[in-house]
This record gives sequence, C-alpha cells and structure tokens, in this order.
Amino acid sequence: MRLPAKLSLGNRLRRRGIDMRKTHLLLLALFVLLLAGAATLPAQAQSGPNLLENPGFEAGHFNQDGIAQITVPNGWRMYWSNNELIFGGEWVTTRPETIVWNIKGSPPGEEFFWKDGAYTMKVFNTWAPLWAALGQDVEGLEVGRRYRLAVPVYIDVFVDYEGGQKIAPPPEHRSMAKVRLGAGPVGATWRDENAINYSGWWTADTINPFYQAYPIFVHEFTATQPNMTVYIEMASAYPFPHNGFFFDTPSLVALDATGAVAAQPAAGTTNTGAAAQPAAPVAQAATVVPPTPRPDGSIVHVVQQGDTLWVIAINYAETLGLAPLDALAAIRELNNDPAFLNPGDEILIKAGTGDAAAQATADPAATVDPVATADPAATLDPAAPVDPAATVDPAATPPADATAAATTEAATTDVTPEGAAVAGTICVGAFHDANRDGQRNEDEPLVANAAIAISRAGATVSTYITDGVTEPYCFELTEADSYQLQLYPPAGFAATTEDNWAVSIASGESYTVLFGLGDAPASDAAADAAVEPASDTTTAGEATDGAVEEAAADGEGGLFSGRLGIIVLGAAGFLLVLAALGVYLLRRG
Repeated sequence: MRLPAKLSLGNRLRRRGIDMRKTHLLLLALFVLLLAGAATLPAQAQSGPNLLENPGFEAGHFNQDGIAQITVPNGWRMYWSNNELIFGGEWVTTRPETIVWNIKGSPPGEEFFWKDGAYTMKVFNTWAPLWAALGQDVEGLEVGRRYRLAVPVYIDVFVDYEGGQKIAPPPEHRSMAKVRLGAGPVGATWRDENAINYSGWWTADTINPFYQAYPIFVHEFTATQPNMTVYIEMASAYPFPHNGFFFDTPSLVALDATGAVAAQPAAGTTNTGAAAQPAAPVAQAATVVPPTPRPDGSIVHVVQQGDTLWVIAINYAETLGLAPLDALAAIRELNNDPAFLNPGDEILIKAGTGDAAAQATADPAATVDPVATADPAATLDPAAPVDPAATVDPAATPPADATAAATTEAATTDVTPEGAAVAGTICVGAFHDANRDGQRNEDEPLVANAAIAISRAGATVSTYITDGVTEPYCFELTEADSYQLQLYPPAGFAATTEDNWAVSIASGESYTVLFGLGDAPASDAAADAAVEPASDTTTAGEATDGAVEEAAADGEGGLFSGRLGIIVLGAAGFLLVLAALGVYLLRRG
C-alpha cells in the first residue's frame, strides 16, 4: 500500500478548514497578550537596595517563643515590657498581642493599613499600656557609613467610636502614645540607651497628624559595628480602650555619607549617634509678610513678581485656618478664578464685612503700599497671639529686580532668628522621577513649584516653593527636635516617593530629603485643570481615615491596588477579548 505524501503544516491546516491568515491572527493575539501582560507588572519603587530581610512581611511568620498571641514575621523578633510602670504613669504594662495580618481579613474601608502585598504587621493592647519593639539583626554594615531607617507607622490609638469614626485621645492624654526608631550592636540589651542609638520619641506634640494617620518615620545613624540590630519601637502609657500600631514596608538603606564613629556616651545619657555633619550651604529664600487686615476685616494681597495662586495660597493658608489646597480653592472663588496675575494686582484673601471688601474686589487698580505692608510694626499686634508664619525678617526680602532664580515661587518664613545658633538643617528639593523608581538619576531634572512645608509640634515652621534650579534648599533649625515634612506637588505631578516624612534632628546634624514627582495619571491631570496642585495630595491638616486611605491607595501597593490595579485589570480584560476574537475566527474557519 502506498503511503500518502507528508503534508506541510499549511496543507494540514487547510485540510481542516483553517485559513492561515486566521492562524496568524490568533498567534499574534496570543503574543500581544503575553507581551502586554509582562509589561504591566509594576516595578517595586525603592530608594536604593533595602537591607532588611522580609520587609513586606510576605516571606512567612511564626509564633515567637511558642506564644500563640505573638506572631512575628520571619527574620524579625519582638521585644516587650510586662508588669512595669512606664513614663511616670500609674498603670503597669502587659504583654501586647501581635498579628501578621492578611489583607483578606481586613474590615471594609481599612485596606489602607497594607502598604504593599498581602500582609501588614499590627501590635496592640486593649485597656492596658504597652511598650514593644520589632527588631532585626542586620549583617555586613560598613563601619562609619551612614544608614537611613524609614518606617511608615499608623498610630491606631483611640478612646471611642462616634458616628463610625475613631476618636483620638483628649488633649490631656495626647502625648501618651509614642514612636521611636533605634539601632545598636547585636546583643545589646533592648532599651539600653547607652548602647542603642535612638531617634528620640515622636508624639502628637511633635507630629501632626499623629493619631489615625500614617506618617513615615525616619532615623539616620552611623554604623558602629558590622552587625547591628534595628528597632521599630512603640509605646502607650495610658490604658486606652485600644492601643494599636500598624506598620509595613520598613526600609534600611546605605547613604553616600560617612562619618566618624562616635564614642560611647557616659552611663545614663542617650547615644545621639555620629559626629556632627557639616551643614549644606543655605539658599536665601523670599519672605512674605501677611498684610494688616483692613478696617472692615478684609485681607488683600498685592501681587509681586513671581507670585502664583499656589504660592499665595501656601502663605495665607494658616491665616485662613485652612489646608493649602482648601485655601487655594477659596482664593480662586473669591477672585473669580483669574487666568493671569500681574505685579500690582490685588488678590482678595478674605472678604470683609463692609463696603471696603466690595471695593477691593471691584477696583483692581487700587494698590497697597508694599512698604507699609512690610512694616512689622504695622503687621503684628504685640498683644495678639503670634502666628509663626508671620514672624519673618523683612530685611531678608530680596530686591524687586532680583533674578528669577531668587524671586521665583520660593516662600518661607525665617526659621532662624538673626544671631541664633543653628542646631541642625533639613535640606529639601523635588525632582522629576521619570522612571518612577523613587530615586534621582543623573538625567532627572529638578522640578519647580513644588511646595514643601516643615512643621514642629503640630505648627508650621516654614514653607518653601522649589525653583527647580537652586535646590536642595536647607531649613536652618535652632532646636534639635522632631520635625515633619509635607510635600504638595505642582500641577500635573503626583508623588512617586512618600510625601510625608517625620525626621528627628540631633544637634549638629544635616538631613536631606529629595521628593520624587512623576506625571500625574490622566484622571488627576483633568482635576489639575481646576486645582493647581495635585488634587490627590494629603495635606498635613487632613487626618481623617478617608484621606489616609486615599493616600495609601495612590502609594506603593500590590499589583491590583490603587489606579495601577485598575489599569492592569482593564488591559488584561481588553487582551482577553482580543484573544477570544482570535479563537472565534479560528473556529469559523
């Protein structure tokens, strides 16, 4: 019997009624599906390699010392106080409970506790004080190298629920909850302040918002040993109904800076870390003196060269008692949303109660003598409470013909009174994070018009508007203390790094934060047409759960979190439809 000739692949397919063009279409659809699926996987943004093991708590967990109530991520260890009076309180501590919590068990609306992946860490106690720490031994550090420990911590301490909202501790107990970070040699006794380099305590007196908020706490130290233990420490000295702390994605990164290894301090004192670092050069920024309210109570700003509505809103936010974004919206509404600002124009900041307010709005030709508004004697009432934003040095205002770099939208209060000693500096800037990796590369330029506010003890100390040329700009600080930095992105941008940093400055230290900014998604860009800064920025004054949830949703989440998840799911759905179309055509033959 004669065997049939061997058929080619094309002939065999045609015998089965399948057209080669449709086959090519199917193969192309499948190829596009695989290629696009790989392209949509997000890169993990980070600032340099993270030296911590299991930082996202995704690599397993265990019950420490066989205690069912103490669940700890692999690579970490819990420390806690038990049956001890702390911070001069009247109630003794008890062992806390700890959970490595899977997001599948999260209550509706509380997904923001998870910064990435499926797990977050919670340490809590009910009706009893606690003092606990999560620690990890880190090997291979370079002695003399500076390192930065950064940890987002959500302070879930509350006294009651009201209308579905958590009620923060009352004023007399607001400083009972505390957070601090530390680093010491492996084997040091926990809480031995003579051996462990601690940041000092952050409380609601130094960070605002503190309760029901998710600031990122930062501590820099110089490695004194190749192997050291880092600590994330939390405490509450009062038996609140709920003392809880969440944290996720802590990081430890090496910095370019080096410093001398500090000698160990005498017993009973706190180790403050490395020797003082030289302060970076400080740029001179423009100052704004809020004008005296007119007799009818109205406040009018005379536009200066380089002013924008965003700069004006930043400088008058505290005067209006509003967050900067809200102040911007209010000023736009009062002035019929002007498209252009010209030097000498009057911008109504606050409406008055009489005819003078209407005249100020209706008569743009009327001007205010800028010399009069710059006179401190005419601006500040010695008998009235002093607004920190108003205590400025008029002599620091640059001349009207200064260069654009000196007069661009940079506005700060003078945080260093003349003749005062500088205890430390915090230097800031913003850059275009084109690849959204959270760190500045050589080809990524600085960004102008980003507002950065620095506050202390809940009050704004100063605000700076970047010019995109002279940064980093350094705030000179007269007190070694805890400070909070808040970024307000300019129009068309969204933060690619954390936008809220809590920094503890020891005497003589200099600290630099460069905020990353990426192009805002299309939905945000549309909102920017109505609101100049990025509309999804969480301001320092927004402490509601909704604001924290929104900030968390826009940050670094898992594959299907926030806007990125929507994009991925949408792309996947489109490609599946395309693949199904190919199969349909294939079957029709």
